[in-house]
Amino acid sequence: MSGFASLQPALTARLTFKPPVVIGNVNRGGQQFIALINEGGSLKSEPGFSPAVDAEFVFGTDHFWVSPDQSYATIDVKAAMKNADGATISYMYNGIIEINEEFGKILMGSPDAKTVDFGLVFTHTGASPLKGLENARFVGTSRFIMEEGKPQVIEMKISKIVKGQ
Repeated sequence: MSGFASLQPALTARLTFKPPVVIGNVNRGGQQFIALINEGGSLKSEPGFSPAVDAEFVFGTDHFWVSPDQSYATIDVKAAMKNADGATISYMYNGIIEINEEFGKILMGSPDAKTVDFGLVFTHTGASPLKGLENARFVGTSRFIMEEGKPQVIEMKISKIVKGQ
């Protein structure tokens, strides 16, 4: 069908974070939490995607809210990244996550929490070679990876939205 957009595999992000700080019940309803993102997470381009990205998280936060009925969480991630060529990238990711039994175990820090399946990503940069990131729109899916003895990892598979023909 003509005119419909398609998706191009573009980037994979992987990050870890510190235990969240509980802000408490807020005016918008539900509980708010803020988690600091650890340094060293990565954002890497998929083979053949341009511009090429090989960046590390330098600083970031994940502000998230759990709905009053505890059926979903709204996430808002903002981070600074440094690319291998020295360019800086402002990374933003937001979305809504349904809180099911598996994800609930992760939120509660349950010892029997397991990796969950994949359930909007935007970037900005002042570096000319990476401007293609800023002028594009992306969509992604994310999952939590749980491995015994290791910190939780959030992995995001990010695709570029390509205009239809």
